[in-house]
Amino acid sequence: MKLRKSDFTGTGKVYRFTLSQMMKGKANIISLIIFFLIAAASIPVMTVMMGGEKAASPDSPGAVGIAAVYVQNDTGYELGLESVPQRNEIFENTEFVDTDLMNVEWSKDTYESMLQPEEIYVHLQRDEEKMCFSIGAYALEDKEFPDGDIDSCVSMLSGLLDEARYAGQDAKAEQIAVMTSPYNTNVQSVSEYLEEKEDDFDARFGVQILYSVALLILCTFVSSFIIQKVIEEKASKLAELLMVSVQPLALLVGKILAVMTYIFGLVASLAAVMGISYMVTGQFADTSVMQQQIAASGISADILNISPVTVLILLVSLFLGYLQVSLLSGLIGTGCSSTEDVEPANLTIVLLVMAGYMAAIMTIGSGSPVLAYVVSLCPVASMFCAPVRYLIGDIGFGMLAFSWALQLAVILLLAYVCARIYRALMMYRGSRMKLGGWISMLHQNGAKGGR
Repeated sequence: MKLRKSDFTGTGKVYRFTLSQMMKGKANIISLIIFFLIAAASIPVMTVMMGGEKAASPDSPGAVGIAAVYVQNDTGYELGLESVPQRNEIFENTEFVDTDLMNVEWSKDTYESMLQPEEIYVHLQRDEEKMCFSIGAYALEDKEFPDGDIDSCVSMLSGLLDEARYAGQDAKAEQIAVMTSPYNTNVQSVSEYLEEKEDDFDARFGVQILYSVALLILCTFVSSFIIQKVIEEKASKLAELLMVSVQPLALLVGKILAVMTYIFGLVASLAAVMGISYMVTGQFADTSVMQQQIAASGISADILNISPVTVLILLVSLFLGYLQVSLLSGLIGTGCSSTEDVEPANLTIVLLVMAGYMAAIMTIGSGSPVLAYVVSLCPVASMFCAPVRYLIGDIGFGMLAFSWALQLAVILLLAYVCARIYRALMMYRGSRMKLGGWISMLHQNGAKGGR
Protein backbone atom coordinates (compact mmCIF):
# COMPACT_ATOMS: atom_id res chain seq x y z
CA MET A 1 0.00 0.00 0.00
CA LYS A 2 1.42 3.36 -1.01
CA LEU A 3 0.99 6.64 0.82
CA ARG A 4 -1.07 9.04 -1.27
CA LYS A 5 -1.63 12.75 -0.94
CA SER A 6 -5.32 12.10 -0.36
CA ASP A 7 -4.44 10.14 2.80
CA PHE A 8 -3.55 13.45 4.45
CA THR A 9 -6.70 15.33 3.42
CA GLY A 10 -8.19 17.06 6.44
CA THR A 11 -4.96 17.10 8.49
CA GLY A 12 -5.19 20.86 8.95
CA LYS A 13 -8.76 20.70 10.23
CA VAL A 14 -7.91 18.02 12.78
CA TYR A 15 -4.78 19.92 13.81
CA ARG A 16 -6.65 23.15 14.49
CA PHE A 17 -9.54 21.39 16.24
CA THR A 18 -7.28 19.33 18.54
CA LEU A 19 -4.98 22.22 19.40
CA SER A 20 -7.97 24.46 20.19
CA GLN A 21 -9.52 21.81 22.45
CA MET A 22 -6.25 21.30 24.35
CA MET A 23 -5.72 25.02 24.92
CA LYS A 24 -9.29 25.47 26.17
CA GLY A 25 -9.35 22.44 28.46
CA LYS A 26 -9.69 23.41 32.13
CA ALA A 27 -7.42 20.58 33.27
CA ASN A 28 -4.70 21.73 30.87
CA ILE A 29 -5.04 25.34 32.01
CA ILE A 30 -4.70 24.32 35.66
CA SER A 31 -1.68 22.16 34.80
CA LEU A 32 -0.09 25.09 32.95
CA ILE A 33 -0.50 27.37 35.96
CA ILE A 34 1.08 24.76 38.25
CA PHE A 35 3.98 24.18 35.84
CA PHE A 36 4.61 27.93 35.53
CA LEU A 37 4.63 28.37 39.31
CA ILE A 38 7.10 25.51 39.72
CA ALA A 39 9.32 26.88 36.94
CA ALA A 40 9.27 30.37 38.46
CA ALA A 41 10.16 29.06 41.92
CA SER A 42 12.85 26.64 40.73
CA ILE A 43 15.55 29.28 40.11
CA PRO A 44 15.43 31.03 43.51
CA VAL A 45 15.18 27.67 45.29
CA MET A 46 18.21 26.26 43.44
CA THR A 47 20.13 29.50 44.02
CA VAL A 48 19.54 29.32 47.77
CA MET A 49 20.40 25.60 47.89
CA MET A 50 23.69 26.29 46.05
CA GLY A 51 24.61 29.01 48.51
CA GLY A 52 23.74 31.97 46.31
CA GLU A 53 22.45 34.24 49.05
CA LYS A 54 23.22 37.87 48.30
CA ALA A 55 26.75 38.34 49.57
CA ALA A 56 28.28 41.46 48.16
CA SER A 57 31.63 41.14 46.40
CA PRO A 58 33.55 43.41 44.05
CA ASP A 59 31.87 41.72 41.13
CA SER A 60 28.35 41.61 42.58
CA PRO A 61 25.73 44.09 41.34
CA GLY A 62 24.08 44.41 44.79
CA ALA A 63 25.06 47.15 47.25
CA VAL A 64 26.69 46.23 50.55
CA GLY A 65 24.82 46.86 53.77
CA ILE A 66 27.59 48.84 55.48
CA ALA A 67 26.74 52.52 56.02
CA ALA A 68 30.22 53.76 56.91
CA VAL A 69 33.80 52.46 56.88
CA TYR A 70 36.26 54.26 59.16
CA VAL A 71 39.74 53.77 57.71
CA GLN A 72 42.92 54.29 59.73
CA ASN A 73 45.72 54.34 57.17
CA ASP A 74 49.21 53.86 58.62
CA THR A 75 50.84 52.59 55.43
CA GLY A 76 52.35 55.83 54.21
CA TYR A 77 50.42 55.69 50.92
CA GLU A 78 47.50 57.83 49.80
CA LEU A 79 44.51 55.53 49.12
CA GLY A 80 42.02 57.94 47.54
CA LEU A 81 39.01 56.79 49.57
CA GLU A 82 36.72 59.36 47.95
CA SER A 83 36.93 57.45 44.65
CA VAL A 84 35.62 54.13 46.02
CA PRO A 85 31.89 54.66 45.21
CA GLN A 86 32.79 55.59 41.61
CA ARG A 87 35.13 52.60 41.25
CA ASN A 88 32.58 50.01 42.38
CA GLU A 89 28.82 50.54 42.45
CA ILE A 90 28.26 48.13 45.35
CA PHE A 91 29.67 50.85 47.63
CA GLU A 92 27.38 53.59 46.32
CA ASN A 93 25.57 53.75 49.69
CA THR A 94 28.72 53.35 51.77
CA GLU A 95 30.79 56.25 53.14
CA PHE A 96 34.56 55.74 53.47
CA VAL A 97 35.92 58.04 56.19
CA ASP A 98 39.63 58.76 56.81
CA THR A 99 40.08 58.76 60.60
CA ASP A 100 43.04 61.16 60.27
CA LEU A 101 40.53 63.85 59.36
CA MET A 102 38.52 63.29 62.55
CA ASN A 103 39.26 64.68 65.98
CA VAL A 104 38.85 61.22 67.50
CA GLU A 105 41.55 58.77 68.58
CA TRP A 106 40.75 55.40 66.97
CA SER A 107 42.22 52.02 67.92
CA LYS A 108 41.16 48.38 67.93
CA ASP A 109 40.71 48.64 71.68
CA THR A 110 38.27 51.56 71.55
CA TYR A 111 36.33 51.02 68.28
CA GLU A 112 33.45 49.25 70.03
CA SER A 113 32.48 52.45 71.83
CA MET A 114 32.58 54.44 68.61
CA LEU A 115 30.87 52.21 66.05
CA GLN A 116 27.22 51.71 65.19
CA PRO A 117 25.85 48.25 64.14
CA GLU A 118 25.92 49.29 60.48
CA GLU A 119 29.55 50.54 60.55
CA ILE A 120 33.04 48.98 60.56
CA TYR A 121 36.57 50.09 61.44
CA VAL A 122 39.51 49.12 59.20
CA HIS A 123 43.16 49.57 60.17
CA LEU A 124 45.84 49.38 57.48
CA GLN A 125 49.42 49.35 58.76
CA ARG A 126 52.97 48.66 57.66
CA ASP A 127 55.29 46.33 59.58
CA GLU A 128 58.81 47.62 59.00
CA GLU A 129 60.47 44.64 60.65
CA LYS A 130 58.62 41.96 58.67
CA MET A 131 58.46 44.13 55.54
CA CYS A 132 54.75 43.50 55.00
CA PHE A 133 51.38 45.19 55.23
CA SER A 134 48.38 44.08 57.31
CA ILE A 135 44.70 44.98 57.19
CA GLY A 136 42.44 44.48 60.18
CA ALA A 137 38.66 44.91 59.99
CA TYR A 138 36.49 45.23 63.11
CA ALA A 139 32.71 45.28 63.61
CA LEU A 140 30.28 44.94 66.49
CA GLU A 141 28.92 41.56 67.51
CA ASP A 142 25.39 42.72 66.68
CA LYS A 143 26.32 44.05 63.24
CA GLU A 144 23.53 44.50 60.69
CA PHE A 145 25.27 43.12 57.60
CA PRO A 146 26.78 39.77 56.52
CA ASP A 147 30.46 38.87 56.82
CA GLY A 148 30.74 38.95 53.04
CA ASP A 149 30.30 42.74 53.11
CA ILE A 150 33.37 43.09 55.33
CA ASP A 151 35.35 40.90 52.93
CA SER A 152 34.28 43.15 50.07
CA CYS A 153 35.51 46.27 51.86
CA VAL A 154 38.82 44.68 52.78
CA SER A 155 39.29 43.47 49.21
CA MET A 156 38.60 46.95 47.84
CA LEU A 157 41.04 48.62 50.27
CA SER A 158 43.67 45.99 49.55
CA GLY A 159 43.34 46.78 45.84
CA LEU A 160 43.68 50.51 46.52
CA LEU A 161 46.84 49.86 48.53
CA ASP A 162 48.36 47.77 45.75
CA GLU A 163 47.63 50.46 43.18
CA ALA A 164 49.13 53.14 45.46
CA ARG A 165 52.29 51.07 45.93
CA TYR A 166 52.72 50.54 42.18
CA ALA A 167 52.03 54.22 41.51
CA GLY A 168 54.72 55.07 44.06
CA GLN A 169 57.17 53.23 41.84
CA ASP A 170 56.19 55.43 38.87
CA ALA A 171 54.18 52.63 37.18
CA LYS A 172 51.85 53.76 34.41
CA ALA A 173 48.08 53.27 34.55
CA GLU A 174 48.23 50.47 31.94
CA GLN A 175 50.94 48.67 33.90
CA ILE A 176 48.98 48.99 37.16
CA ALA A 177 45.88 47.56 35.43
CA VAL A 178 47.89 44.54 34.26
CA MET A 179 49.50 43.92 37.66
CA THR A 180 46.20 44.18 39.55
CA SER A 181 44.06 42.17 37.11
CA PRO A 182 42.63 38.86 38.38
CA TYR A 183 43.99 35.49 37.30
CA ASN A 184 42.77 31.90 37.08
CA THR A 185 44.47 28.77 38.34
CA ASN A 186 44.35 25.35 36.70
CA VAL A 187 45.46 22.21 38.53
CA GLN A 188 46.40 19.31 36.23
CA SER A 189 48.01 15.92 36.50
CA VAL A 190 51.33 15.27 34.79
CA SER A 191 49.62 13.25 32.03
CA GLU A 192 47.14 16.06 31.40
CA TYR A 193 49.93 18.62 31.20
CA LEU A 194 52.08 16.52 28.87
CA GLU A 195 49.22 15.43 26.59
CA GLU A 196 47.72 18.97 26.70
CA LYS A 197 44.27 17.48 26.13
CA GLU A 198 42.69 14.59 27.97
CA ASP A 199 39.23 13.16 27.57
CA ASP A 200 37.09 14.92 30.20
CA PHE A 201 34.43 12.51 31.44
CA ASP A 202 32.58 15.20 33.42
CA ALA A 203 32.22 17.37 30.31
CA ARG A 204 31.09 14.44 28.12
CA PHE A 205 28.59 13.28 30.73
CA GLY A 206 27.31 16.82 31.30
CA VAL A 207 26.69 17.45 27.59
CA GLN A 208 24.98 14.08 27.18
CA ILE A 209 22.69 14.45 30.16
CA LEU A 210 21.63 18.02 29.26
CA TYR A 211 20.53 16.99 25.78
CA SER A 212 19.05 13.67 26.93
CA VAL A 213 16.97 15.27 29.68
CA ALA A 214 15.59 17.83 27.21
CA LEU A 215 14.53 15.08 24.80
CA LEU A 216 13.25 12.89 27.63
CA ILE A 217 10.99 15.68 28.88
CA LEU A 218 9.55 16.27 25.41
CA CYS A 219 8.97 12.55 24.75
CA THR A 220 7.38 11.70 28.10
CA PHE A 221 5.08 14.72 27.94
CA VAL A 222 3.98 14.12 24.37
CA SER A 223 3.41 10.37 24.79
CA SER A 224 1.14 10.88 27.79
CA PHE A 225 -0.92 13.60 26.08
CA ILE A 226 -1.28 11.74 22.76
CA ILE A 227 -2.30 8.43 24.29
CA GLN A 228 -4.81 10.09 26.60
CA LYS A 229 -6.24 12.18 23.75
CA VAL A 230 -6.66 9.21 21.40
CA ILE A 231 -8.28 6.99 24.01
CA GLU A 232 -10.68 9.75 25.16
CA GLU A 233 -11.84 10.36 21.59
CA LYS A 234 -12.34 6.64 21.01
CA ALA A 235 -14.35 6.31 24.20
CA SER A 236 -16.54 9.31 23.29
CA LYS A 237 -17.10 8.12 19.69
CA LEU A 238 -15.69 11.44 18.47
CA ALA A 239 -13.08 9.69 16.33
CA GLU A 240 -15.78 7.77 14.41
CA LEU A 241 -17.61 11.01 13.72
CA LEU A 242 -14.45 12.71 12.45
CA MET A 243 -13.61 9.84 10.11
CA VAL A 244 -16.78 10.50 8.13
CA SER A 245 -15.10 13.53 6.54
CA VAL A 246 -11.39 12.96 7.33
CA GLN A 247 -9.01 10.22 6.21
CA PRO A 248 -7.79 7.95 9.05
CA LEU A 249 -4.13 8.85 8.53
CA ALA A 250 -4.96 12.56 8.41
CA LEU A 251 -6.85 12.15 11.71
CA LEU A 252 -3.82 10.62 13.41
CA VAL A 253 -1.24 12.97 11.88
CA GLY A 254 -3.30 16.09 12.66
CA LYS A 255 -3.80 14.94 16.23
CA ILE A 256 -0.10 14.14 16.70
CA LEU A 257 1.07 17.43 15.21
CA ALA A 258 -1.36 19.35 17.43
CA VAL A 259 -0.11 17.65 20.59
CA MET A 260 3.52 18.09 19.49
CA THR A 261 2.90 21.81 18.98
CA TYR A 262 1.19 22.12 22.35
CA ILE A 263 3.96 20.30 24.24
CA PHE A 264 6.73 22.18 22.45
CA GLY A 265 4.99 25.47 23.26
CA LEU A 266 4.61 24.35 26.87
CA VAL A 267 8.30 23.50 27.24
CA ALA A 268 9.35 26.72 25.48
CA SER A 269 7.07 28.74 27.77
CA LEU A 270 8.51 27.03 30.85
CA ALA A 271 12.02 27.84 29.62
CA ALA A 272 10.98 31.48 29.14
CA VAL A 273 9.48 31.62 32.65
CA MET A 274 12.69 30.19 34.10
CA GLY A 275 14.70 32.78 32.16
CA ILE A 276 12.59 35.61 33.56
CA SER A 277 12.85 34.06 37.03
CA TYR A 278 16.64 33.95 36.64
CA MET A 279 16.79 37.67 35.84
CA VAL A 280 14.45 38.60 38.70
CA THR A 281 16.29 36.35 41.17
CA GLY A 282 19.54 38.03 40.18
CA GLN A 283 18.23 41.27 41.66
CA PHE A 284 18.27 39.91 45.21
CA ALA A 285 20.50 36.81 45.11
CA ASP A 286 23.79 35.75 43.56
CA THR A 287 22.73 33.55 40.61
CA SER A 288 26.32 33.25 39.40
CA VAL A 289 26.63 30.14 41.58
CA MET A 290 24.56 28.27 38.98
CA GLN A 291 26.94 29.31 36.21
CA GLN A 292 29.86 28.26 38.39
CA GLN A 293 28.32 24.82 38.90
CA ILE A 294 27.95 24.37 35.13
CA ALA A 295 31.50 25.59 34.51
CA ALA A 296 32.80 23.24 37.21
CA SER A 297 31.30 20.29 35.33
CA GLY A 298 33.49 21.14 32.32
CA ILE A 299 30.64 22.19 30.04
CA SER A 300 31.59 25.18 27.96
CA ALA A 301 31.08 26.77 24.57
CA ASP A 302 34.44 25.33 23.53
CA ILE A 303 33.30 21.78 24.26
CA LEU A 304 30.03 22.20 22.35
CA ASN A 305 31.51 24.23 19.49
CA ILE A 306 28.33 26.31 19.58
CA SER A 307 27.43 27.78 16.19
CA PRO A 308 24.30 28.05 13.99
CA VAL A 309 25.20 24.63 12.54
CA THR A 310 25.36 23.11 16.03
CA VAL A 311 21.94 24.53 16.90
CA LEU A 312 20.52 23.18 13.62
CA ILE A 313 21.92 19.70 14.31
CA LEU A 314 20.39 19.62 17.78
CA LEU A 315 17.01 20.84 16.51
CA VAL A 316 16.89 18.26 13.70
CA SER A 317 17.80 15.46 16.12
CA LEU A 318 15.23 16.61 18.67
CA PHE A 319 12.52 16.82 16.01
CA LEU A 320 13.20 13.34 14.59
CA GLY A 321 13.21 11.71 18.04
CA TYR A 322 10.14 13.72 19.04
CA LEU A 323 8.26 12.64 15.91
CA GLN A 324 9.17 8.96 16.32
CA VAL A 325 7.84 8.81 19.87
CA SER A 326 4.73 10.80 18.90
CA LEU A 327 3.77 8.45 16.03
CA LEU A 328 4.39 5.36 18.16
CA SER A 329 2.31 6.84 20.98
CA GLY A 330 -0.57 7.49 18.58
CA LEU A 331 -0.51 3.91 17.31
CA ILE A 332 -0.33 2.36 20.78
CA GLY A 333 -3.14 4.63 21.95
CA THR A 334 -5.44 3.38 19.21
CA GLY A 335 -4.83 -0.18 20.38
CA CYS A 336 -6.58 0.67 23.65
CA SER A 337 -10.30 0.97 24.30
CA SER A 338 -10.78 2.55 27.74
CA THR A 339 -9.22 5.18 29.96
CA GLU A 340 -7.95 2.38 32.24
CA ASP A 341 -5.49 1.53 29.48
CA VAL A 342 -3.84 4.98 29.52
CA GLU A 343 -1.33 4.17 32.25
CA PRO A 344 -0.07 0.79 30.92
CA ALA A 345 0.05 2.14 27.35
CA ASN A 346 2.03 5.18 28.45
CA LEU A 347 4.31 2.96 30.54
CA THR A 348 5.25 1.05 27.38
CA ILE A 349 6.42 4.26 25.70
CA VAL A 350 8.20 5.51 28.83
CA LEU A 351 10.12 2.25 29.21
CA LEU A 352 11.15 2.36 25.56
CA VAL A 353 12.32 5.96 25.84
CA MET A 354 14.11 5.26 29.13
CA ALA A 355 15.95 2.39 27.48
CA GLY A 356 17.40 4.81 24.93
CA TYR A 357 18.13 7.37 27.65
CA MET A 358 19.97 4.85 29.83
CA ALA A 359 21.93 3.55 26.83
CA ALA A 360 23.14 7.10 26.18
CA ILE A 361 24.08 7.79 29.82
CA MET A 362 25.77 4.42 30.43
CA THR A 363 27.89 4.43 27.27
CA ILE A 364 29.02 8.07 27.18
CA GLY A 365 32.09 7.29 29.28
CA SER A 366 33.33 4.66 26.86
CA GLY A 367 35.92 5.68 24.30
CA SER A 368 35.20 2.71 22.06
CA PRO A 369 34.59 3.83 18.43
CA VAL A 370 32.58 0.65 17.74
CA LEU A 371 30.23 1.30 20.66
CA ALA A 372 29.83 4.91 19.53
CA TYR A 373 28.72 3.71 16.07
CA VAL A 374 26.32 1.12 17.55
CA VAL A 375 24.48 3.49 19.88
CA SER A 376 24.40 6.17 17.18
CA LEU A 377 22.63 3.82 14.73
CA CYS A 378 20.33 1.87 17.06
CA PRO A 379 16.82 3.34 16.46
CA VAL A 380 15.92 3.59 20.15
CA ALA A 381 19.25 4.99 21.36
CA SER A 382 20.29 6.99 18.30
CA MET A 383 17.96 9.91 18.98
CA PHE A 384 19.75 10.39 22.33
CA CYS A 385 23.29 9.47 21.30
CA ALA A 386 23.99 10.48 17.69
CA PRO A 387 23.99 14.32 17.98
CA VAL A 388 26.01 14.32 21.22
CA ARG A 389 28.53 11.84 19.86
CA TYR A 390 28.96 14.09 16.85
CA LEU A 391 29.41 17.24 18.96
CA ILE A 392 32.10 15.69 21.14
CA GLY A 393 33.89 14.23 18.12
CA ASP A 394 33.21 10.49 18.51
CA ILE A 395 31.54 10.21 15.08
CA GLY A 396 31.69 12.21 11.87
CA PHE A 397 28.91 14.02 10.06
CA GLY A 398 28.48 11.11 7.62
CA MET A 399 27.59 8.76 10.49
CA LEU A 400 25.24 11.38 11.94
CA ALA A 401 23.50 11.77 8.57
CA PHE A 402 23.18 7.97 8.30
CA SER A 403 21.63 7.91 11.78
CA TRP A 404 19.12 10.55 10.69
CA ALA A 405 18.30 8.49 7.60
CA LEU A 406 17.56 5.43 9.75
CA GLN A 407 15.35 7.46 12.08
CA LEU A 408 13.50 8.88 9.09
CA ALA A 409 13.01 5.34 7.77
CA VAL A 410 11.44 4.35 11.12
CA ILE A 411 9.14 7.38 10.93
CA LEU A 412 8.03 6.46 7.40
CA LEU A 413 7.48 2.85 8.50
CA LEU A 414 5.24 4.00 11.35
CA ALA A 415 3.31 6.23 8.93
CA TYR A 416 2.95 3.26 6.57
CA VAL A 417 1.55 1.09 9.38
CA CYS A 418 -0.84 3.89 10.29
CA ALA A 419 -2.12 4.11 6.74
CA ARG A 420 -2.84 0.36 6.61
CA ILE A 421 -4.50 -0.36 9.92
CA TYR A 422 -5.48 2.92 11.59
CA ARG A 423 -9.14 2.80 10.50
CA ALA A 424 -9.56 -0.70 11.89
CA LEU A 425 -7.80 0.28 15.11
CA MET A 426 -10.12 3.23 15.66
CA MET A 427 -13.08 0.84 15.51
CA TYR A 428 -11.33 -1.69 17.75
CA ARG A 429 -12.99 -2.44 21.07
CA GLY A 430 -11.55 -4.92 23.54
CA SER A 431 -8.53 -5.49 25.76
CA ARG A 432 -5.33 -3.60 25.10
CA MET A 433 -3.75 -4.95 21.94
CA LYS A 434 -0.48 -6.84 22.26
CA LEU A 435 2.28 -7.20 19.66
CA GLY A 436 0.75 -10.35 18.20
CA GLY A 437 -2.53 -8.56 17.60
CA TRP A 438 -0.75 -5.73 15.80
CA ILE A 439 1.03 -8.15 13.47
CA SER A 440 -2.17 -10.06 12.78
CA MET A 441 -4.17 -6.91 12.01
CA LEU A 442 -1.40 -5.59 9.76
CA HIS A 443 -1.36 -8.89 7.87
CA GLN A 444 -5.15 -8.96 7.49
CA ASN A 445 -5.34 -5.39 6.20
CA GLY A 446 -2.42 -6.08 3.90
CA ALA A 447 -4.26 -9.05 2.42
CA LYS A 448 -7.38 -6.93 1.91
CA GLY A 449 -5.32 -4.22 0.26
CA GLY A 450 -3.81 -6.86 -2.08
CA ARG A 451 -7.29 -7.92 -3.21
